[in-house]
Parts: sequence; structure tokens; C-alpha cells
Amino acid sequence: MSFNIRDGQSEITGDFSGLEKLIKGLKGKHSVDIGVFKDAKAPDGQSVAEYGAYNEFGSVSVPDRPPKRSFIRMPLELKQKEIASYVEGKAKEHIKSGDIKAIFEDIGIAGQAKIQEAFDTNGFGTWPLNADSTIERKKGGDSPLIDKGLLRKSITYEVDR
Repeated sequence: MSFNIRDGQSEITGDFSGLEKLIKGLKGKHSVDIGVFKDAKAPDGQSVAEYGAYNEFGSVSVPDRPPKRSFIRMPLELKQKEIASYVEGKAKEHIKSGDIKAIFEDIGIAGQAKIQEAFDTNGFGTWPLNADSTIERKKGGDSPLIDKGLLRKSITYEVDR
């Protein structure tokens, strides 16, 4: 909404269209989900999310399952200040344009990047090392959670699922 008020000696003009866009955007119910979604499948049909859950939470009840290596929760919690800093750097532009959904897109982008960084750094140095039998099975590969890269490639985000 634009306005122009004149009273003889003074003139006041304004444009509230940006504010109106912001208010409209804030009324939207945006959300972002980051992780491995149910449609991610291995070539044999196994759910990547199921495999990921065994790694994220560990398993004492399933034989030969890996120890807990939080690859979603831990990076998002540990690096939340860096994620917030990335989002804050772009938020003013999005607010000015009234594109509130873009803020959630930025959260997804930054969160996904921090999860990928965890894969690059063995969980920022916190993940248990692979067992010798795992390294042997992987033909010398000693990077936890990385065999063929399917779990890592399945990390994504969606806004307004």
C-alpha cells in the first residue's frame, strides 16, 4: 500500500508494500526438514533412511550393526551457530523482498552442508572408528559411514513437506 498526504506546506509519502509482503509471509506456515527421506532407496530396494537410523542411533539389539554415529542430529546441534550465521547473512534480503520461505531454504542449505561436513571430518572427530572387519570389507576404506556414498548422497532437505 502506497500513500501520499499533503497538507499545504508538507507532503508525506510512503510505501508499505514490503511490510505487507513480510506480514503475508510470516502468516505462512513454513518448515524445513533435513535428513534422509523415505523415498531414498539402495539399488537392492533397502530403505536408506532405515540404514541411516541404525547409524544415527546405533543398535545393541541387531547383531553386526554399527555403533551410534549421529550424522544428522549432532552436526545440526553442534553447528547451529554457524547455520544461524549463514541464514542471518541472507535474511535481510529475503525479508526486504517478503520471501520468508527463502529463509527456510537457507536453513536447509546450511544444515545439509554441515551434515556433509560431518562426513568429511568423521563427525568432527567424534565418530567411532571402523572395526578392522569393516575396513577389510571396504577394501581398506576406513571412513565411517562411507562405503559407496549412498547414505551421504541421500542427505537432502525439503521446505514445506
